[in-house]
Amino acid sequence: MRSLVRFRFLLNLIIVFSALFVFQAAVLAQDYSPRLIVNTGNLHIRSGPDISYSSIGTVPGGATLPVLAMDNGRLWYQVSSIHGDGWVNSHYTIGRGNFSNVPVTSDDPPPITGPHLVVNTGNLHIRSGPDIGYSSIGTVPGGTELPVLAMDSGRLWHQVSSVHGAGWVNSYYTVARGNFSNVPITSDDPPPITGPHLVVNTGNLNIRSGPSINHRVVATVSGGTKLPVVGIASDRLWYQVTSPSGNGWVNSYYTIGRGNFIGIPVTETSAEAPSIAAARVIVNTEYLNIRSGPSASTAIVTTLPGGAELDVLGMARDRVWYLVEGAFGQGWLNNSFVIFRGDYSKVLVIN
Repeated sequence: MRSLVRFRFLLNLIIVFSALFVFQAAVLAQDYSPRLIVNTGNLHIRSGPDISYSSIGTVPGGATLPVLAMDNGRLWYQVSSIHGDGWVNSHYTIGRGNFSNVPVTSDDPPPITGPHLVVNTGNLHIRSGPDIGYSSIGTVPGGTELPVLAMDSGRLWHQVSSVHGAGWVNSYYTVARGNFSNVPITSDDPPPITGPHLVVNTGNLNIRSGPSINHRVVATVSGGTKLPVVGIASDRLWYQVTSPSGNGWVNSYYTIGRGNFIGIPVTETSAEAPSIAAARVIVNTEYLNIRSGPSASTAIVTTLPGGAELDVLGMARDRVWYLVEGAFGQGWLNNSFVIFRGDYSKVLVIN
């Protein structure tokens, strides 16, 4: 009888120790590795710990990013991603795990001590020359610091160094910092247009391949752009102009005429203008990303400003994403940020 009691005692003891072992193993198995969970629709992975660094790609909401290091301010974290190692702003993430052993890096961008401009608007175009008539080589977000290389004779346009390379910005949308007394003055001003031309009198104006809204968009130019006139349609509404993207047609209703138009050849307007699309959309937000596929997780093809008008070629089965065409080619946009115009029933559903 005593042996049986002793056996039961030992058996219970073994069971208790086994339970404790399993509990301890479960605790040890918990993941305490430092990581960030993306808490926004799409998050940019950047090449350095600041918004002025270029984006190497985006990751969708809910993505888990193992943490490798963090900056001195604990705002920017270096993470491992599908695009390689890069930096993210932790404001758009949720931290998980133990961060006590994460190394702090001093890889902060060096302060700019020379003459520079600080972007004082949402997004600012970097242009290929000192005038809005020059093409945009890219945009930089508000707060970006741009070292100044030169400025035009009017001190309005400044040549700067940016993530897109050297280009020109309108200083009206910036705040100046540093000493500009030794900044060279360039004579690379665009020659004045003395012949007949149109001045764009709206936020953004589409240049089309023919004198009708049914023709495809070949370029979009911003307000104030000067467009030399080379032809006039017989309806006197559409004008053929020269632009940085080549010749095209604009609706003169959105422009102001300058110069002498006598002698400009008149082109008979075709009654059979090709209909590229049965519908179009107008961008109804400050800036809109055009993507390579019908999803916010796909790559950005280009970014268009508010007011840009695009032909609709089709839509995804979810009826949310439209396939559009513009000067950039073709791409997809989310219809939540545009105004639809035309016959919706004729828009092709793309599988």
